[in-house]
Amino acid sequence: MKISKAQCSVMGSVMVAAHLAGSTALAQGTVGIAPAPAARKPTTGPAHVFPARAMPARGTPVRSRGEDIVVNAGINNTLGITNTTPGGGLMPPQTAARSQSGLTRDYIARQSPTSNTTALLANLPGVVSTSTDPLGASSDNISIRGLNQTEIGVVYEGVALNDSLTYIPYTENAVDTENLQSVTLSQGAPDITAPLYGDVGGLITMKLRDPAEHMGGLVNLSYGSKALQREFGRLDSGYIGHTGVKGFVSFSSATMDQWRGMGTQSKMHVDAKATKEWGRDNSVSAIFSYDNNDTNRYRPATLQQWKEFGPSFNYDGKYSPGDVNYYKFYTYDRRTYMVMAPVHLRLSKELSLDATPSYLHYLEYYGAGTTFSNTNSYFGSQPAGNLNLPYTTNGIATAKYVNPVPQRTGTLSTVLTWTHGANTFRIGDVYSYMSMEEPILYTLADYQGRIPNQWGAYPVKLPDGQTYKTLDLNIWQQMNAVYFDDTLKLLNDRLTINAGFKEMMLSRHLTNAIPGANYKTGGSYAQPLPQFSVSYMMTPKDQIFINATTAYRAPQSLQAYAQMFSTAKPGPTTVVNRLKGEYSIGEEIGYRHHGLVNVALALFNYNMVNYQVQSTTFIDQVPIPTVLDAGGKTIRGAQVELGLRPWHHFSPYVSAQYLHATMDSDYKTGGDVLPTAGKIAIQSPKFTTAVGLTYDDGALFGNFTFNYVSSQYSTFMDDQKIPAYETANISMGYRFGSIGFAKHPQLQLNFMNIGANNWLSGLYSVGSNAKPTMGRHGQVIQASGPLYTIGGGFAAVASVTTGF
Repeated sequence: MKISKAQCSVMGSVMVAAHLAGSTALAQGTVGIAPAPAARKPTTGPAHVFPARAMPARGTPVRSRGEDIVVNAGINNTLGITNTTPGGGLMPPQTAARSQSGLTRDYIARQSPTSNTTALLANLPGVVSTSTDPLGASSDNISIRGLNQTEIGVVYEGVALNDSLTYIPYTENAVDTENLQSVTLSQGAPDITAPLYGDVGGLITMKLRDPAEHMGGLVNLSYGSKALQREFGRLDSGYIGHTGVKGFVSFSSATMDQWRGMGTQSKMHVDAKATKEWGRDNSVSAIFSYDNNDTNRYRPATLQQWKEFGPSFNYDGKYSPGDVNYYKFYTYDRRTYMVMAPVHLRLSKELSLDATPSYLHYLEYYGAGTTFSNTNSYFGSQPAGNLNLPYTTNGIATAKYVNPVPQRTGTLSTVLTWTHGANTFRIGDVYSYMSMEEPILYTLADYQGRIPNQWGAYPVKLPDGQTYKTLDLNIWQQMNAVYFDDTLKLLNDRLTINAGFKEMMLSRHLTNAIPGANYKTGGSYAQPLPQFSVSYMMTPKDQIFINATTAYRAPQSLQAYAQMFSTAKPGPTTVVNRLKGEYSIGEEIGYRHHGLVNVALALFNYNMVNYQVQSTTFIDQVPIPTVLDAGGKTIRGAQVELGLRPWHHFSPYVSAQYLHATMDSDYKTGGDVLPTAGKIAIQSPKFTTAVGLTYDDGALFGNFTFNYVSSQYSTFMDDQKIPAYETANISMGYRFGSIGFAKHPQLQLNFMNIGANNWLSGLYSVGSNAKPTMGRHGQVIQASGPLYTIGGGFAAVASVTTGF
């Protein structure tokens, strides 16, 4: 095949432009052009430059007038790997006028199929992922730039995943990794169109894969540490007749033992999507997700308990009467149902409409062990009477505390976009309605620790037949966010200026039917949120940007509205803490370079007021989520990313962040004030670094990642901290040619937490001061130490995957 120099020049221009645009239609191979073989310089390009029948085999040199052209025909696989993303899938090209990183299938598909989104993000700049088990099956915590997961918005296919009150994003319940197309992380600046009201710490956007155009499917079988057994299957319909509709449905099932101590975890998941496109730029999709997750919980540890017992510290494997730490009491069960239907309509040449209606139904059951008296317990502010309980010891009953939390949320997001010349104007609205109930009831344990039903189907009754409860909430909430922004492109689209405004309005209403409680409470919030950004393309490969943004998060704790009660004394145990919403003002300045070597740099500064810290308190020995008002906070730092496009089959990646986060206020506690102003903020490591290296020649592939997280303070007084730690993961595998009906079968091995044996991965609850401290007013404030999450150890997973 002869190719002229002119054709080579055109091909090179097309390839570079396509790669810089980050098109998903990029070919799965590389083309190299060089004056001589010794100086061959590859660049990425589209495979359709050559007709399929004339495509040379991988690595075949084609000579034309003294120049060498090496054509890589692409990677044949069924997992969506293109081998075109810089950094092995960790650094897709970005153009937004804010710090932004991402993951593509090039990285996701090489990780363990058991992993979840927050665990996958661990290598990106500023991210600290708190792992409780190396398989990624449990709910991981995450912090970004010193702000935890309840301050980070998560959007999946245009729908907010964060819990409406606690803001916890349950990403492990949303989508199987085989169906996760990409993840984008905005480390600080919020997206004005996001259907959220709590993203002061950044935004995670998850995208589901599209159905294939042709009928087929995928099967994955995984086995590994802790008796892991997982099966996944997906069926694509392809286009159905002449309807223009295509879809897929997948199912997975997994079981495994708990990483520490006794207990098991089981999980079933379903993903489904159908799409139809018609006319000029019109489309509609229907997406459904179901998840059923049952697991035992891990026991948090004090620093001393961790030092003494290490990873073996967990709940008790055997029961004796009165033992509230029996592992079967500490369960977490969650059912998730999600339905969404994003619609895009081209109304005219300049006008388009996007609308995403959705319905989310969560049903959670929290469990813990507790004891209460048969005759001296309380029902709110009044005696409970003689409960006539069996299985008591000296009048004390042991029971499982059951906290069912059914939550239903309906949301409609709409945005109208008008593009005229160099100007794009958007106006949109997000409306959501949420309702939920939250009781706390009790199921009695017998002398062997057995309970009749872990979901509270047979609760303890009062003498008059009522269910014995210490919380009986009904909650409903409405949120409405109206926004508009305008984008102007000048200087041949090199200069982009954006300004926007969002008004967030939220109202919450609660009733508590426990005797003696404030029956009706609630709160209403309204916050204007302006933002501004400018970006400039200095060259086709070099971009600079600045932005100034605002963000807001309404109080997340039930204790901002409702009183909590104990079984052991009359009246409320906690007082209603009328928290104000958390508010931040942020600025960023950044630089990007796209090419063979990709670079992203950013400096950031944030000032926060009413900074709310997620923690845990204990009532009747039961852990209850709570929030501490830490006043003001200042966050400053710098981040960097470096990633190489695939070069001789190698793709290295490096990310790092320097963070200086401080408390601006003294902390009120114990009737005095702790001198915390100027202290380093909790969960704010000064340095985080990640290194990755990927090799993929189309058949043999491997990936290595290494993370370093410096020490993090765990108390407001900086008198206790999480030690610095390192983790490393390795994946390797081989892709075969098609064998009969099996398309490109693949073997893959994943090794997680290599060398990590006994380490603290994060905070379970915050302490104000780990040592007795003199307050500002002369009072000695007694120690209130934190609890920690113990990280998981080494794990291995073997997977067999094939398409059909």
